[in-house]
Amino acid sequence: MDDRWANIDLVFRNGLKQYEVLPPAEVWNNIKPVIRKKSLPFIVLRAAAMLAVLLSLSFIAYRLSVQLSTVPEINTIAQAPESESRSVSDNDELPPVNAGTTVRQPVTSEAFEPEIQPEIYIIPHNDLNIIRSVIFQPEADRISINDRTAVRPDFLVISQIRIDAVSFEENETTEIPSVPAKGEPNRWTIAALVSPTYYTNFYSGNREAATQMKSEEQPLFSYSGGVAFSYKINGRLSVQSGLYYSSFGQELSGITTFGGFQQYDYTKGDHNFKVLTSSGIVYTNNADVYLLDNLSDNRIATMYTNDVFDPAKANLQYMDNSLRQNFSYLELPVIMRYKLIDKTIDFNVIGGLSSNVLVNNAVYTSMDGSRQQVGKTEGLNLITFSSSLGLGMEYSFTNNLSLNLEPTFRYYLNPFSEMPGLKIHPYSFGVFSGLSFRF
Repeated sequence: MDDRWANIDLVFRNGLKQYEVLPPAEVWNNIKPVIRKKSLPFIVLRAAAMLAVLLSLSFIAYRLSVQLSTVPEINTIAQAPESESRSVSDNDELPPVNAGTTVRQPVTSEAFEPEIQPEIYIIPHNDLNIIRSVIFQPEADRISINDRTAVRPDFLVISQIRIDAVSFEENETTEIPSVPAKGEPNRWTIAALVSPTYYTNFYSGNREAATQMKSEEQPLFSYSGGVAFSYKINGRLSVQSGLYYSSFGQELSGITTFGGFQQYDYTKGDHNFKVLTSSGIVYTNNADVYLLDNLSDNRIATMYTNDVFDPAKANLQYMDNSLRQNFSYLELPVIMRYKLIDKTIDFNVIGGLSSNVLVNNAVYTSMDGSRQQVGKTEGLNLITFSSSLGLGMEYSFTNNLSLNLEPTFRYYLNPFSEMPGLKIHPYSFGVFSGLSFRF
């Protein structure tokens, strides 16, 4: 019994090996429409492909026929020496045409004899506007210009062409194109540039203090922009200057600000708090603001320490958990630009120095999305100097208008402020973009 079930597949295979069952007739009737529907898209695609090929060949043939039909005939003109030429203007008297003039055969290139010195008639450029019709028949000896006649020059050689008439519109001035004189190139350029800028600091000296400041200070969004003027010294070198406005700052995290402190202020000084930062010392000038440092014990100096005053017991209003320093400078750069590649997109190496004049110094906190003035940073240098190095890319829309993109690295040679035992040199990276106009 077990052996028979073990070979049950052989039993079915041997029993059904010669067994056939025909499908019902209506099955084929249902299959044929489906097959026809599936083949229809292939026929349509083939027809569309053939139509596209025919249209393409027709268009190519039409373009070739148009180009061949517009190829001008070639006129061969043999010129005589310049010394024997003279000009014909509207004031010259042209001899009349005689009816009995013997008609000569048209001169061809084979019949031209070099030893014969023909006369050359030159029409000056300033007299071309008087010509309204020209009739020239190859078999005649004379040509007609403005109802006047002149002997046809023998140096004209006609080859399979007949000039019937050349007409000009009434009051139309004909201008002969001339090669323009080579003038001075566009040497001056004015550009408007703007850039988002990333500022940070390079610390040296007291490593512990530098590490603490890096962890407690984060750069804010900064930007720079202005107008630049450049003068092109030669094909590759130019000097640039201008006026830029730069704004940057940093956030002092971990310093909580409260409002409503003025009723508890009994001191007669100008400030109640001072905060040590990498850019200088922040002095508060708003008596209604109370500061509390949650990260460090040596960053804020004040008479109102935690053991003297508790802002929670005084029910002071919470404002924010950080302070923000903001600085603005006017920059006067002197930059040299050297063009490495002069193509559709030009590449320039940019480098120079800038003097930066401090014009804004503010420290503020935020409350409900609005700024609240806290004080300012003391000890800042009014003038700082920075060096810059970058790569300029320039794409010209026209001969005068261009799009500029200039990634620039800037390093400040002297710090914003002096810190005892710690040297802090800021640096920044920005991508300037804008338009320039050459004149």
